[in-house]
Amino acid sequence: MLYLVLKLILRTGLWVFFRRFVVRNRHLMPVRGPLLVVANHPNTFMDPIVIASLLPQQVYFIAKSTVFSSPLHNWLLHRMNLIPIHRQADTPGVPIDNEATFRASYQALKERKTLLIFPEGTSFNERRLRKIKTGTARMALGAVAHMPAVANLQILPVGLNYSDPTRFRSDVFVNVGRPIAVAPYLTQYQQDEKGTVNELTDQIRQQLEKLIVITPSDDEDALVRQIEQVYKEKLAAQTPIEAPRHVRDFLLTRAIVKGLAHFMETQPERVERFRNKMRSYTQQLQELDLQHLPTMEENNVLLRQSLARTLLLTLTMPLYLYGLINNYLAYIIPSKVADALTEEQEFRAPIMLSVGIFSFPVLYALQALSFGTSGQTPYICCYT
Repeated sequence: MLYLVLKLILRTGLWVFFRRFVVRNRHLMPVRGPLLVVANHPNTFMDPIVIASLLPQQVYFIAKSTVFSSPLHNWLLHRMNLIPIHRQADTPGVPIDNEATFRASYQALKERKTLLIFPEGTSFNERRLRKIKTGTARMALGAVAHMPAVANLQILPVGLNYSDPTRFRSDVFVNVGRPIAVAPYLTQYQQDEKGTVNELTDQIRQQLEKLIVITPSDDEDALVRQIEQVYKEKLAAQTPIEAPRHVRDFLLTRAIVKGLAHFMETQPERVERFRNKMRSYTQQLQELDLQHLPTMEENNVLLRQSLARTLLLTLTMPLYLYGLINNYLAYIIPSKVADALTEEQEFRAPIMLSVGIFSFPVLYALQALSFGTSGQTPYICCYT
C-alpha cells in the first residue's frame, strides 16, 4: 500500500517537474517478471523514480547499503522494496559479502518480480557510461542456472537522457531497448562461468550505449552542447529524419558527437579553432543575456511574435501576476531546501521533486482553508 501511494504521488510530481517526459518504445517494457531492468545512472534518486513510474508492476531496487543508515531507514526502505548491496568503495579494506543480497534478489525473481539495477554502481551527472560492473550478469546467469522457475528471465536496458538533470521544467527522454534473453547464455555459462559473465556484461554495455548520448569528456560535452544550441534546428531542417521530435533530437545529438569525434581525429587544429570561436560566441551571448543571435528571417518572425505576445501579455497581466504571486512560495521552497541540504548537483533534482510534492499541495490546502474560513457568514440569533 505504501509503495502504491508513493508511486501515485511521485508519478504526478514527475509530470509537473519535467516540461517534457517522453518515452520511446514503451511497448518493449514487459508487464511482469522475472525481469532485470538495467539503466545508466546520471541523476541519483530521480532515475529509479522515473523508471518505476513507467512500469505497472512493483519494482524492487538494488541500492547501496549506506542509505540503510538507521533502524528507521532500514525498516522504511525495505517496505519500499529496496534491497541493500555492499560496495568496496563504501568500506575500503573490508571484505564484501553480498550473499544476502543475491539470496533476496533470487527470491524476488523466483516470485516473478522485477528488479532495477544501475550497473555502473554509482551516479554521475554526465553524458557518458562508466564501467559496467559484472554483478548484474552474475545475478542473471546464476538465477537461470539454479532456478528453473526463472528460465525466461530477461534483462531490459533503459537509457535515461536528461536535458538538464538539475533544473526544474527540463526534459527527460527515456529510451527503452529490446530485452536481452538470458537463457541462450546458459550452456556457455555452465562451461565457462567467468567468460560468459564478461560476455553478457559487455552485451549490456553495448545495448545501453545505443540508448544514450555519450560524450568522451566534459570539454567535448560542452562543445557538443554549444553546437546543439547554434546549429541543431538548422541541421534538423536539412536532415530528413522521419521520426518524432524527441527521437530526431536524440539522433541528431548522437550524429553531432560522432562528427565531432571524426574531425578531432582527422583535423584537430580546425576543431580547436572552432572551439575558440564557439567559446567567444557563447561569452558574448552571456554578456548580452541572450540564448542565440537571431537571423534576418528569425528577426522578422520575432518581431511579429513580440507584438502578438505583448498584446496578449497586456490583456492577461492580472492572471499572470496572480499565478506568479500564488505559486512563487511553493516554487522557491524546494530550491532553497536543495541549496541547504546539498552542494552536489546530482542530488538537487530529487530533493526538489520530493519537497515540491508537498509544498504545492500544502500551500493550496492552506489557501482553501483560509478562503473557507473567511467565507463563513456569522449567524446571529435573537430571542425576544
